[in-house]
Amino acid sequence: MPGAIDHEGIVSLVELKIKKKGKVAYLRAKDRHQMQKLIAIGALPGTAIVLLQKFPSYVFELGHSQFAVDKELAQAIFVKVNK
Repeated sequence: MPGAIDHEGIVSLVELKIKKKGKVAYLRAKDRHQMQKLIAIGALPGTAIVLLQKFPSYVFELGHSQFAVDKELAQAIFVKVNK
């Protein structure tokens, strides 16, 4: 169900609210190329993440760096939302 948070409080980055903080829970890449991109930017499980913008691209902060990605790549990042 889009927008729903499961029992563990994990949601796709595209469903996260702007300025909401969390930690990368896991990655669900569609292929090796997509996984390599995610690893290269440092989107690794346990890494703190904050969504800054959703349009025209998804902009998020990992540590002290900001990244802009398309929706397809953002959908591959799953975040455990901070309470």
